[in-house]
Amino acid sequence: MPWEVTIKGRNDEPLGSRDEIVNAISSALPAVKWRVEPSMLEQIKDMPDHSFHTLLPTWSEATRLHMSTPHLRGDFVDNEMSIELFGFEGDPIKMIHADVRGNGNPIPALAAICLPRGWLVIDVAENREIDLAAGDSTPWEQFTQYRDRAIDSTRKSQSEPEN
Repeated sequence: MPWEVTIKGRNDEPLGSRDEIVNAISSALPAVKWRVEPSMLEQIKDMPDHSFHTLLPTWSEATRLHMSTPHLRGDFVDNEMSIELFGFEGDPIKMIHADVRGNGNPIPALAAICLPRGWLVIDVAENREIDLAAGDSTPWEQFTQYRDRAIDSTRKSQSEPEN
């Protein structure tokens, strides 16, 4: 279960072109590994029973275009934490998304990407801005506590004998 955040510009200004954003992220976090995933339609082409095949005739032109476009992903791994960056389609790009996993603190990495450019990080679940300048890791700590309780609860329910 990842912590989901959105990176966006102040006052909903676009972040820039894909190349500008990739270069900015790569200069802030040189360890980011970039990969291109095949489009969804390419992934399911040899799966005739996939449910999307029956849905294709109902899709709008925009949905078909999105599903036929390869998607760029960025992966940053640092000790006990990883960040997957995605949402690099469109021109200009208005926002990108990040899924954070692990136990290490992602705030310094997010700050390295965003602070020099004036970008904001929004906690998706709480719909609130994270104060990167203050190094506020409270939203991350709250998420990990929630995640750990959910995992612990699932483990307990699976280990209880059935009546």
